[in-house]
Formats: sequence, structure tokens, C-alpha cells
Amino acid sequence: MDSIRRFVFLHHRLLAAICTGLAVLAGLSAVRQSPGGVSVVVARYDLASGHIVEKSDVRVATLTNAPDHALTSSRAIGRRVAGPMRAGEPFTDYRVLRPDALDGYGEGAVLTSISIPDADGLTGLQVGDRIDVVAVDPNGESKAEVVARDVEVVTIPSGEESDALALGIVTTEKVALDLASAGLESRFTVMQSS
Repeated sequence: MDSIRRFVFLHHRLLAAICTGLAVLAGLSAVRQSPGGVSVVVARYDLASGHIVEKSDVRVATLTNAPDHALTSSRAIGRRVAGPMRAGEPFTDYRVLRPDALDGYGEGAVLTSISIPDADGLTGLQVGDRIDVVAVDPNGESKAEVVARDVEVVTIPSGEESDALALGIVTTEKVALDLASAGLESRFTVMQSS
């Protein structure tokens, strides 16, 4: 018995460190087994602005804090992404357009896409911003002209798309037709409305 007491007395710091290490390991195992988070629907892949969400685009993840207004998979699938999303980003009511996305814009509102030649013209632009769309003659033979004033941005391209980028805006049918006509001979740029 004296030999055991002597061993414990001589190696009490080592034994205390081993016991502490075992306690920490047990605690970490317990935390790993019960995540204690909230299950939310997130993007399985990076998704481009305007992409229509499919079943294969979503997965369930456990987060320690669920964002406000997180959507279920049934509410996210079939809706259009309002701006580029990264893999793992939760679906919320602001990240996808409502099925009735044009209801709040009044009678005659239409979703219009315009081609922007490069992503530099969209730097800092966000969904919900108000912009003016300017038609520019690529040959410089005529003056630049504002074709659409104070229209709202509803989709923004991801920047990974090739060639021109499609920007989604809400306009009236007349303005959409004016944009289509101007787009035949001009290229578009945007200015943020004040």
C-alpha cells in the first residue's frame, strides 16, 4: 500500500493532467453527440441569381442560430433566387422571390431582364436598389439616353456567367418594350437612382 501512496505522491501532477484530459475528452464527446442546433434548409451548391430552386439544390443543415424567416424546403423549392447564394447559405424570405413577387408593384408590372456587358457596371448593386437604365450607342454616333427611370432591381447576375450578364428589374410593359427596342442597337449600363 505504501508503494501505491508513494507512486501517487510522486506523480500526482501527471495523474491530475491525465484525469483532466479524460474529462475534457468526455465533455467533447457529449457535445458532438448532441448538436443542440436548429435544422434549416440551406443551398447545397452555389446558386446564381435568378436560378429556380429545385429539390436537388437544397439540403438540411443544423445551425446553432437559425436566421429569422428561414424557409422550409417546400417553401423554397420552385422559387427564384433573388441574388447569388453560396453553398450552405440558409434560404430565407429575402433570398428568394415570392411566387407573387410582382403583386406589390401595381397593375401592369412586369419582370424585365436586360443584358449588361460586364460585371463592373454592377459593382455594389443589390436586390432592392433603384436604378436608371441608360442605352449607350457602342459606335458613339448618338448620345446616351435614359430608357428606364427609377426601376427596382429584383435579380442580380452572379458574375460567373459568360458574355453579357442578365439583370432582372421590374418595369411596366411599355418600358419593357422600350428596353427591348433600345437593346437591338445599344448596350445598357445602369446608374443608381438617388
